[in-house]
Amino acid sequence: MARPNKILVAYDGSPHSKQALEWAIDLSRASNGSVVVVFVSEPIHMSSLVLYNIEGGSERLLMETIKEIKEKDRQTLEEAKNHCASHGIEVKAEILEGNIAETIINYAKKEQIDLIVAGTKGHGALEELLMGSVTRNLVSLAHTPVLVVKD
Repeated sequence: MARPNKILVAYDGSPHSKQALEWAIDLSRASNGSVVVVFVSEPIHMSSLVLYNIEGGSERLLMETIKEIKEKDRQTLEEAKNHCASHGIEVKAEILEGNIAETIINYAKKEQIDLIVAGTKGHGALEELLMGSVTRNLVSLAHTPVLVVKD
């Protein structure tokens, strides 16, 4: 496929995902396609909540923290959406929840995405050392072509 019409960008606000977004913008211009930007947040597990309460955290404080995280995620996605719009690119932006690689792969299949673009690393301590596990899983498991962008 030489000209992808629907390009999905895995975006988390990291420098690598910003580079991936730039590639998606350029590719969408060349193919007259659209960009779908997804931010995937992993769900908070009940075991984490129980441990937090055992260690003396209050439920109210925990709920405020979760609300702040969700607002930051929304702002991160809005930043990507505005960046695409400033380049005249048609963009759809979504916050999804689940295992990051699995959620992106399932979304790409459901939405008939032609190309997934991802940076080599995302936010996270381990991802700073090696190619991110999310990117590695995308390359290994996705049926959709994956473009990996290095910083």
